[in-house]
Amino acid sequence: MPMNILVKVIVVISFSLSAYSYDNKSGFYSEVDTESGYKLKTALKNIVKRTHRNRGYGALMNVYFKSDADKTYDNDGSIVDMYSENPTSYDSYKFATKGKKCGSYKKESDCFNREHLFPQSIFGKAAPMRSDFFHVYPTDGYVNGRRSNHPFGEVNKASWTSKNGSKLGSNTTQGYRGKVFEPIDEFKGDIARALFYFATRYEDRISSWSHPMLNGTKDQVYQTWFVKLLLKWHKMDPVSAHEIRRNEIGSKYQGNRNPFIDNPEWIESIWGHVK
Repeated sequence: MPMNILVKVIVVISFSLSAYSYDNKSGFYSEVDTESGYKLKTALKNIVKRTHRNRGYGALMNVYFKSDADKTYDNDGSIVDMYSENPTSYDSYKFATKGKKCGSYKKESDCFNREHLFPQSIFGKAAPMRSDFFHVYPTDGYVNGRRSNHPFGEVNKASWTSKNGSKLGSNTTQGYRGKVFEPIDEFKGDIARALFYFATRYEDRISSWSHPMLNGTKDQVYQTWFVKLLLKWHKMDPVSAHEIRRNEIGSKYQGNRNPFIDNPEWIESIWGHVK
């Protein structure tokens, strides 16, 4: 085959593959038409529920070495842990081998485990919530334990601070004055989008659960103070390269996607009216 024809064939194949990838992702949301508000949330719930393949709790620890490998901050392949990653300087410690999986721990850096951004105690560790990749992240075991099942929030005077600056203390957001956990700014949007995903994926179950961040409905789902906080975090910390990569790997692993990473504007369409 002449070289110029071969080059054209390669270009056509490459374009076709990229077009297929784009169409395949956009096709995932083909059922979404002109919905907005809570109708949009329900339409998204139907999609992410139908395509969700529960891979089990144990499998998460192995996929993290691919899905959460650091290709963004230090680019060294170690696990990106939202509770220990330092995005502007050297990390105090890293989790780079499977030998660092918890186990027991006595201090930061001992090991990493699975952090349920939406605490699993709320839903009694039931499936498929317990093993849902899109809200279960690898984090330092000790810091995970300090966060416990407290809501996320913003802290003025911390009672405890992690090595990367995550804080535990009383909430300063009007509407709730209990103890909360505040991650560093770099990951606030990541957490907000994960929790909006959870509110969408499990809207048919969540109204019966009880927690200070929940309002007992399947529509708004979260208390007004908490929705406003998550909206603030979502706006201040836009979707990152790490989130996009994690979403793609998570889609191959679990079958569904986080629609608010693919289309962050949908968060405003659903919850933007909450004042």
